[in-house]
Amino acid sequence: MKEQADTTTAESPPPLWKVRMPFWHRVDCFIRLWLLKSLAAIYFYCRRLVRQPPRRYQPTFVRRYPSRPMLNTRIFFPPNYRAGERLPLYLNIHGGGFAVGDAQVDDRFCVAWAGRTGMLVVSLDYRRVPRHPFPTATYDLVAQIKDVLADESLPIDPERITIGGFSAGGNLALSVSQLPPLHGRVKAAVVYYPIVDFGHPPPVKLASRPYTDGPLDKIGMMAWALDWGYVYLPPRIYMIAAQWDMLRLEGQQMIHRLAGLHDKEDQEAPFETSAYKWTLARGCTHGFTHGFTHGQEGNAAERTYRKKVCEDIYGQAHEWLKSVLA
Repeated sequence: MKEQADTTTAESPPPLWKVRMPFWHRVDCFIRLWLLKSLAAIYFYCRRLVRQPPRRYQPTFVRRYPSRPMLNTRIFFPPNYRAGERLPLYLNIHGGGFAVGDAQVDDRFCVAWAGRTGMLVVSLDYRRVPRHPFPTATYDLVAQIKDVLADESLPIDPERITIGGFSAGGNLALSVSQLPPLHGRVKAAVVYYPIVDFGHPPPVKLASRPYTDGPLDKIGMMAWALDWGYVYLPPRIYMIAAQWDMLRLEGQQMIHRLAGLHDKEDQEAPFETSAYKWTLARGCTHGFTHGFTHGQEGNAAERTYRKKVCEDIYGQAHEWLKSVLA
C-alpha cells in the first residue's frame, strides 16, 4: 500500500510517494526509536553538562530563521576572515540515522573545516523520525538553506556553494541538492559513508559486506531505524566510505555508476575523474570520523590511527573542493 507523504509547508515541493510498512513493523520501529532517542538525549545532555566544549569548538553564532524557527542554524566563520570578502559556503548536515543527534555533534568538525578551508561553514539541523518521517527532514533543510542564501549579513559567494554530510546527513545532502530551489546552485558535495540504498533490508546489507570477517560494524545493531525513515545530483561528488561499514558497498557501487565505471563496481581502489572522486577509509567502521562506533575514546592506537585517517581524508577533500571551486 502506498500513501502520500505529508508536506511541511505550503511552499514545499509536491508530495512524494512512499511505501507504507506493515503495521507491527512500524510499531516495533516506533518503540525502538523512542527508546534510542531517549537514551541518546540523556547521553548528550549529561556529556554536555559535565564536559562543556571549549569556546574554540563553538560556533561564531547561532541563528533561527523564519522558515524553521524551531531549528538552530550554527554558523562558523574561518579565523582568517576579513570584513568585506566573500567566502565559499559549505553546508554541513549531521548524521544519526535520521533519528538522533543534532547539529551540535558536528561542532568540532565544523570549526576545524572552517579553519582548514577558509570556508563559511553553516551546520544545519532537521526534525527527526519517528515523529517527523520522510520527507520532513529534506524540506526542513531546503527551507533553511533558502533562508541562509537570502541572509545578506552572511558573506556568501553565491558561485561557490558546496554541501556535505555524514551517514544519514550524506543522504540528505544528496537529496536536498536535487530539489528545484537548489538544483544547479550546489557546485559539489562531499559525503561520508552515506546511506544511498533503501532497496535492500538491513540483514541483506550486513550479509553482503565485503569484509564480513572484519570487526562488527555497530551500525548493524540499529539498522532497523533506517527502515523508517537521484536524478539532479550536484555535478561533482566526492564519496568517502569505511572499509567495514555495512553501507560501504552501496556507496561504492553508486559512485562507480555515476562515473560510468560500471565494470569496476567491485573494485575498492581509490579513483578520481573530472567529476567524481572515491576514497575507502581502510581499517575503519561507520562513524569513524566522530569516534562513535568504537567509543568516543577507544584505545590510544585506535585514536591515533583514526586521527591519521581523518586528517588524510579531510586534506584530500579540501584539495578537491579547492580545485572544484577554482
